[in-house]
Amino acid sequence: MGAIIRDYSGGALAAAHNFVPHLIDAPMAEAYSLKEGLMLAQYIGCNRLIVQSDCMEVVQMMDNGGFSATLAAALYDECNIIWSGFQDISIEHCSREVNQVAQNLAKRAMQLKQTCTYVDEPPSFILDLLTNDVTILNE
Repeated sequence: MGAIIRDYSGGALAAAHNFVPHLIDAPMAEAYSLKEGLMLAQYIGCNRLIVQSDCMEVVQMMDNGGFSATLAAALYDECNIIWSGFQDISIEHCSREVNQVAQNLAKRAMQLKQTCTYVDEPPSFILDLLTNDVTILNE
């Protein structure tokens, strides 16, 4: 799992990667990523949030109140609880090419089999991607 929290100009506020060894399928991994990203935003004190996901299933589930009849139902229930704690929150779909930082963080978690959280200063291995994601998003 990889998550990045950015400010309104695209600057990194926090990032995390988390190795989760026993996920059943990709949609469950995406739901888990959403939960962890929401928890990271909560941890650093965000109260207004625009969630971006390259997984349309996650976007649709949360747009529909988080109801899911899938194996990830319990994760979506947790997401809904965390979601309700934000003052202003929405979710939107983004392309995979705009989400390279999160993808790279997830890849690092798989390689190292570790969980890491970075607050205030992003890890060096994503610095180039941070600029690239914001540039692609603003085109």
